[in-house]
Amino acid sequence: MKEKFTRLLRRLPSLAAILIAAVLMIPSWAEPAAQTPNYDDPARLRGLALANEVWLCDFDQLLEKRMIRVLVPQSRTLYWIVNGKEQGLIGDTVREFERSLNKKYAKKLKKRPLTVVIIPRTRDLLLGDVAKGQGDIAAGDITVTEERLKTVDFAAPPDLPGVSEILVAGPSSPAVGAIDDLAGKTVHVRKASSYYESLTLLNNRLIREHRKPVNIILVPDALEDEDLMEMLQAKIFDFTVVDDWMARLWAEVLPGITVRDDIVLRSKGRIGWAIRKNSPRLESEILDFYRIVLKKRGVIEGRIQQYHRNIEKIKDPTGTGEWKRFEQTLSLFRKYGSRYGFDPLMLAAQGYQESRLDQSKRSPAGAIGIMQIMPKTGRSLKVGDIKITEPNIHAGAKYLDLLMTNYFSDACFSEQDRSLFAFASYNAGPGRISRMRTLAKERGLDANRWFNNVELVTAEKVGFETTAYVRNIYKYYVAYKLTINSMEEKQKILQQAVADPSRKP
Repeated sequence: MKEKFTRLLRRLPSLAAILIAAVLMIPSWAEPAAQTPNYDDPARLRGLALANEVWLCDFDQLLEKRMIRVLVPQSRTLYWIVNGKEQGLIGDTVREFERSLNKKYAKKLKKRPLTVVIIPRTRDLLLGDVAKGQGDIAAGDITVTEERLKTVDFAAPPDLPGVSEILVAGPSSPAVGAIDDLAGKTVHVRKASSYYESLTLLNNRLIREHRKPVNIILVPDALEDEDLMEMLQAKIFDFTVVDDWMARLWAEVLPGITVRDDIVLRSKGRIGWAIRKNSPRLESEILDFYRIVLKKRGVIEGRIQQYHRNIEKIKDPTGTGEWKRFEQTLSLFRKYGSRYGFDPLMLAAQGYQESRLDQSKRSPAGAIGIMQIMPKTGRSLKVGDIKITEPNIHAGAKYLDLLMTNYFSDACFSEQDRSLFAFASYNAGPGRISRMRTLAKERGLDANRWFNNVELVTAEKVGFETTAYVRNIYKYYVAYKLTINSMEEKQKILQQAVADPSRKP
């Protein structure tokens, strides 16, 4: 696999430079600075509480504070914490930025090193939080656009080649010969992405030309580019838009997707780190870091394969066989979801994760059926024979509810987070997840929110399996939700056509 990535980078001479622009990545062999902070210091992690403080200052004041806050999206390509270790292209780069600043300003700092705190955020919050002063830099493969420049400025090296936003298709996507063939097609993207802006501009032109616009379907901002490409490979939807370098790297891992370099929605896009307006000193320091440190050293091939080595590739929960089982069991998920306070689609997504909604499935450990209930647990729940589908689903929902009642009675969860915490507890044990909430609160994180909050501490202390388990279920949930929404929309159109035969469906 490593050789494949190396060959890929060699085939793409501009990719290395683009990666610098995208994530300002550094070589692993870079020499450490003389004054490197202790990254394992618990006080460093408690500094995450600083995300709730408002600082509206430039670099000199940040240097006095000995603190710079970098907001990043949580991504298996860009930034992730596994067993206490930061991983990803952004994580590597930000730590080198920290080392270089401590080395450069060693005399001024007087053995009190500057700390760069990395704070994960969903993409819809990155730029706004920097503008409000709840972060100082936003880094995460962020494209400079006119709309974004209304909110923040960018430190973007001017001598780097641009990034293109290109179409990515799945294994069974409809044929598309040129960009105008997207008229009337459905494309899934995040609203907070520059891809959405690009598709909107395309639609404006198509409408002016009296053509059908692209049907843009928005997905949650908790999903990253690699998540969407995994969903493409699983045939959950047909098209998305991704930066070219990201698409090419993940195409090596997801052979079912097709990277359409010939269908470009934005070309020569500039990638940079977002900063508050009127921060010339911080911009200068970032550009100097690129010019003096990164550009001189160059970059090495990415180690992306290690970020997904332990991730189960999602499959299509809406495929023919799977969808039939879903339709057959949905009424039961609705029945027991309503009884125990869970979104029925969330329960169905967990059932799909556990057994592919297959009641005949038995695990090597003896777990039974759709929700993979152990016989002893099933007997204790007193819901009937878990070898039968309805008692099995009943047992799963009741067990999740007991976990939440017995271990999280003090929590104020949203409906979604109640499900996510239940799944995490189901996988890792409720006692562990309860302790993770306590640690999250101590670090200034929201103990009632899973994504980018308790999830972070869980990845660090418990491991990657649990966070991947919850994210997979969430992706299945999104797949079910999108499919049902699409079916309902089609039904609505058909009903309108019946009511008014003069209208075309």
